[in-house]
Amino acid sequence: MRAWSLLSFGEDRDFQGNTGYADVLESLYVYDSSVQNSKQVAVGDLVVVRGKEAALGVAWVQGIDVDPAAVKTRMRCPRCGVTGFKRRFHLSPQFLCTSCRHEFDVPVEEEIGVTRYVAHYSGTWRTLEGAISVESLNEVALNRSKQQSIRPLDRAKVERLLAGLRVPLAPTGDLPKQKVDGGRRQAVVEVRFGQDTFRRALLRRYGLVCAVTGPCPGEALQAAHLRPFAEHQSHDVEEGLPLRADVHQLFDRGLLSVDPEALRVHIAPTLHDYPHYLALAGAPLAVEVPPPARLALADHFEVSTARWG
Repeated sequence: MRAWSLLSFGEDRDFQGNTGYADVLESLYVYDSSVQNSKQVAVGDLVVVRGKEAALGVAWVQGIDVDPAAVKTRMRCPRCGVTGFKRRFHLSPQFLCTSCRHEFDVPVEEEIGVTRYVAHYSGTWRTLEGAISVESLNEVALNRSKQQSIRPLDRAKVERLLAGLRVPLAPTGDLPKQKVDGGRRQAVVEVRFGQDTFRRALLRRYGLVCAVTGPCPGEALQAAHLRPFAEHQSHDVEEGLPLRADVHQLFDRGLLSVDPEALRVHIAPTLHDYPHYLALAGAPLAVEVPPPARLALADHFEVSTARWG
């Protein structure tokens, strides 16, 4: 079994030579025979789905649908005929050919016959939330072709990279191919400027690990400021930790804190009636923290425990 890096553009595409593929990020990846390595991907392979800047998730291929009679729309520059042109969102004409430098608004369209593949993996998907950069993926690639949409990776190195970030892969046993439900889903955006970058930096430093409870699904991890964000309005990675969403809320409200000397968890008396949180009392942190974080934890611990009486 092999490992692959699969590029998913979504709506954020630079080169407009085709109409793109209808990927459903957590469930399936669509590609065709015009893409290099398209025939090499197989059931049981490990795939890392990536965006422009970071890895989005990892999964095992559970099944591949094949349509040998598919049609694909390809668009070309009206002057030189190449497909490598770029959309400019704030200029007119909106397209610029990267070959002949021709500017235009309407590309020439043509339909070509292709074999269409749909790789399914929803039963094994594990989100990465940007914890692995594209640069890190380049280091475990088996070639230097950074522009390939389907790029071979060194599987052993990928698995070591994931293990270092505490990302548990799904079991490799045979799993049923999942159907993709229709409809829409809401996207939640960060309100604080730079919060997403701050969160990604913390995940790259600590992995998919809650500093209090240990390894955790990426979807449940938040970027916690150890000092109140409202007071300094800045994102300092040295004074941040990844925390599970509920733990983050308790930390921000002063109901859970960390002894800066012993680096062990303390909880407010009001949480003693909840066995799940009572079990955290006295537990050591799951990560090592730098000196600036210790100082921030000391201030938080002093203020929080003073309120407990």
